[in-house]
Amino acid sequence: MGKTAACIKIIQILSCRDIVSTMELSEILETNPRNIKEYIKELELLGYTISSYKGKYGGYKLDKRELLPSVKLNDNERSALVLGTDFLHNCPDFLKYSEYESAMGKVMASFDSKNELTPITMVDRFPLSMDKELLLKRYSIIEDCLLTQHKCLISYVSSLNHSRQHTIHPYKLFVYNGSWFVLAWSELFNNFGYFKLNRIEEIKKTNDYFSRIKTYNEANYLDEFGMKQNGDFYSIKLQLRDLKTVMEERIYGKNQHIEVIDDHYINFSCDMQNKDMILSFVLSFGSKCRVLSPLWLVDMVKDEINKINNLY
Repeated sequence: MGKTAACIKIIQILSCRDIVSTMELSEILETNPRNIKEYIKELELLGYTISSYKGKYGGYKLDKRELLPSVKLNDNERSALVLGTDFLHNCPDFLKYSEYESAMGKVMASFDSKNELTPITMVDRFPLSMDKELLLKRYSIIEDCLLTQHKCLISYVSSLNHSRQHTIHPYKLFVYNGSWFVLAWSELFNNFGYFKLNRIEEIKKTNDYFSRIKTYNEANYLDEFGMKQNGDFYSIKLQLRDLKTVMEERIYGKNQHIEVIDDHYINFSCDMQNKDMILSFVLSFGSKCRVLSPLWLVDMVKDEINKINNLY
């Protein structure tokens, strides 16, 4: 009898008996008693809880609450799960926390209280003003339309505060810069577009189905830097003062590079999308930032500074 078959047989025996001795197990399996200890160890590695008892009436006893093996986690894995639960509880982007909490409760029930970890605190500096339940409702409708391939009717407010009705074909839900978006085909634009969920005023699942475009390739619209069809990429170069550590903490764009000039100054370069977002990014550093290139960005910064001066 092979090791796998022997281990299965031991579980079958222990699941319907109380304590079974090493000798009895070896006789049933027709193997050397020394092999029983090896099989028990293998079963414990698989996640079964098996107690051993010494003495005349000793032997092995299976915890029958675990007829299916539990997942054995090392300390780092357990730490990650505990800290991750609190992290997601405080994360407004995670819309299915109640289901996650229920699932994790079942996993963590096996944790010893002495091994519980102090949860971390997550602070969202600029949380969405929208109620999370309302956001979840929109998410759920779009997710349903995506899975069943039903068209979805939405009233959508653009960044210029213009409201339009779109019949969309949802393809992908994703988070970008802390906000939920849906990548969808718009019948109004006759093209794909990115729709931010918190800008949807009204939403309705229709009775009409849509067919997914056979040539659709998600990589043409989304990558690790976000929305690929959200405008051209522009190469920018900045000189920054006393911000080396801050700039090294994050990836702000494609082909990011930091050149140290001295103890105070660095040259920072990367490729970014959307001129208005680039301008906001540059202005966020205030007087600690000087634009080296491109020239159109220099002009935009000067123009915006003049407008600010005129307000005061």
